[in-house]
Amino acid sequence: MAPNADLAVDSIEWYNLHAESVVDRHESIRATDANAWLRKDLPKSPAFVLDVGAGSGRDAAWLRSLGHKVIAVEPCPEMAAHARRLGRCRDIEWIDDRLPELAKVTARNSRFGFILANAMWMHLAPDERAPAIASLIGLLSPGGMLAIAFSQGTPEANGPFFECQGEEILDIALNEGAQLVKFRKRLPALMYPPSVQILLRQPN
Repeated sequence: MAPNADLAVDSIEWYNLHAESVVDRHESIRATDANAWLRKDLPKSPAFVLDVGAGSGRDAAWLRSLGHKVIAVEPCPEMAAHARRLGRCRDIEWIDDRLPELAKVTARNSRFGFILANAMWMHLAPDERAPAIASLIGLLSPGGMLAIAFSQGTPEANGPFFECQGEEILDIALNEGAQLVKFRKRLPALMYPPSVQILLRQPN
């Protein structure tokens, strides 16, 4: 059983209860805008791509539209249901799996040229972060990229959220042998908390 398994279940239950408002918020931002920081760093298509914590499938569908073969990982049934209603399951394979192990994806022995992990790090307890980074980096092909983005700030009350600092995630990744490509902190804007963007590479 994964560490803090009870909390993992609570996180999924929280999204099941709040799926509609979360989807509305995410869908209000276009994938091209949310991922604009990656525009010059995406692999040439077609690449084998993994979207972890895919939610409503906004980013997975965007990556598919660029010609990539996409696997979307989403453990929350209600979020995956919204993806189906939005037509985000066509030409995208969806898997019910979760960090830190990503056991189902790992069991396939597949390697990815690009992995996107947006807005999910605040749900991982501190002792789950190093195993999660190790799992993701282990799924990269040589030269593959891992893109991580998440909000920083005080954890929300009454929700399964942890404080998470970009420097901590970066240190873990570098200790796992990843190479830093890009590290950015975004200042808070109207209605948006400060955020962190990290792009890592698996050495050749």
